Amino acid sequence: MQDFKPLIKNSKFVYLWTSQVLSQLTINIMNFLLLIRLYERTGSSIATSFLWVAYALPAILIGPIAAASVDIFDRRKMLVIANLLQSAAIFVYAFLHETSFFLLYGIAVTYSFFNQFYVPAEAASLPSLVKKKSLPQANGLFFLTQQAALIIGFGFAGLLNHTLGFSSSLYLCSFFLLLAFISVSFLPTMRTRERMPRSFEQALYKFFSRIIEGYKFIKENRSILLPFVLMMGLSVSLSVIVVSMPVLAEDIFRINVNSAGVMIVVPAGIGAAIGTFVVTRLLNKGWRKKRVIETFLQMMALILFIFTFILPEITNYGRIILGTTCVLLIGLSFIGILIPSQTYLQEKTPGGLRGRVFGNYWFLVTVATVFPVIFSGAITEIFGIRLLMFLLTGLVITALFFSKKYGQSVIDEGLNFYKNGE
Repeated sequence: MQDFKPLIKNSKFVYLWTSQVLSQLTINIMNFLLLIRLYERTGSSIATSFLWVAYALPAILIGPIAAASVDIFDRRKMLVIANLLQSAAIFVYAFLHETSFFLLYGIAVTYSFFNQFYVPAEAASLPSLVKKKSLPQANGLFFLTQQAALIIGFGFAGLLNHTLGFSSSLYLCSFFLLLAFISVSFLPTMRTRERMPRSFEQALYKFFSRIIEGYKFIKENRSILLPFVLMMGLSVSLSVIVVSMPVLAEDIFRINVNSAGVMIVVPAGIGAAIGTFVVTRLLNKGWRKKRVIETFLQMMALILFIFTFILPEITNYGRIILGTTCVLLIGLSFIGILIPSQTYLQEKTPGGLRGRVFGNYWFLVTVATVFPVIFSGAITEIFGIRLLMFLLTGLVITALFFSKKYGQSVIDEGLNFYKNGE
């Protein structure tokens, strides 16, 4: 806990962190509420898949533009406005949801639209509010919040829906975001050196030129591209596993689908929480980020192999114990790869480009995830979940191979890039 004390004493970080806690809790509660609503009304898995499409649509259409705007406008204002409008949108939907069932998809699109501005603004603000040496701890705490919010949000959303009802639960979500709005309003102004052009044509040109500049920066700098692609692969793989959770429960764990949250989500979240403390401690002890990433890639490959080929052959309680242990270690290794990758990306990306880099990251992740999210059910039904897990194991081993073979040369290239002031 000593590693996190400087962050807790930093009031600016606490304001941003409070907003992140409330935002993550809201999105997870609302996701579960909307899924329950959809399934109760339609009984269709296709309807629930279109809910994800509704969330993804704004990211695909305006994600890069929103990311570019983060590097032009004051990030504090972006956070304040996004939180306030999201709170208002949920409040209006809670009041009007009985008028039309299809408003459910509308609130998903609206919330996601504002989130395209909030997420890159939040990620780009973090390095401006904490010292460079505290970035690993800050990223670790943010990801710990995500995992805790996932467990608490999905765990208590059903209880909230049962006790308070659908509308009252949504009003509670709106209130959470109102508190987030108040929290970020205390942040200092975070302007970049870029200025907004006066004419609309110049503004539009500047938006798209910043998008292209962000893509070019990522593409032309291998020291940025490698962790960028690695983080993308992690996010896409996580989406595939989440979508395949019912099949994992039945075919691998051989438990009732209703127990999937307790047997899969909770151990993974606990593993991620443990991983946050382990990784930050290793980095503080002087471990290189490359060494940390490769260590946890090896761990993940081994655990996925056990999960795929050994776990299904074990019977009764042994399978449950080994399965939850595997999931816990997968959560730990996931964090062990993500935190040093994201920290390296933040450190090596110039301040004026952070919004574009992280905004483009979420945009590309969303686009790359569309196919596996929509069709993963059919893929696992045709080829089987064990083949899918085997392919994921192969991807992890491939990432480990590239890191060991090309990782150091990429790091050296990045060092030369910044020494030469390019």
